[in-house]
Amino acid sequence: MEKFGLRALVPLLKLEDKELSSTYDHSMTLGADLSSMLYSLGIPRDSQDHRVLDTFQSPWAETSRSEVEPRFFTPESFTNIPGVLQSNVTPPCFNSIQNDQQRVALFQDETLFFLFYKHPGTVIQELTYLELRKRNWRYHKTLKAWLTKDPMMEPIVSADGLSERGSYVFFDPQRWEKCQRDFLLFYNAIM
Repeated sequence: MEKFGLRALVPLLKLEDKELSSTYDHSMTLGADLSSMLYSLGIPRDSQDHRVLDTFQSPWAETSRSEVEPRFFTPESFTNIPGVLQSNVTPPCFNSIQNDQQRVALFQDETLFFLFYKHPGTVIQELTYLELRKRNWRYHKTLKAWLTKDPMMEPIVSADGLSERGSYVFFDPQRWEKCQRDFLLFYNAIM
């Protein structure tokens, strides 16, 4: 174990062990001067234009735990592209409820689920809710998931008329897939 410890590394650093030092790359432990590399790239040593040394990671780098934003900058050439990074460009949006209802009716179920979960508390969520209801999907308030009856099986209604047991297709928003399972459904738990 001693040959892999720090005591075995000291003779290599001091170049005392001629046998090992002939096959060992000393730049691995002694490091390399990056200023010569920057100079060969045409960047002066004291230039404010280069930020190369800020991007190198090291266990001894001085960082604050309160730093949330990484250090970066946007090159000026990226900000001067006409028609790309300008604030007057608005993203497409839903603006007319009648047109939007017609458009929402064309979407597949998965797209409607995406819109429902992506836009909480908006008109888009209400429109997708109404469209999913038209397609016999019901929202379970406790499970916070959508479900629909399996068309091949008829559920059995309980004697009190407050619930039914049957096979249902659930949409799982975590795995983003439809899955089928037997379930006891209480009517007051769905919307």
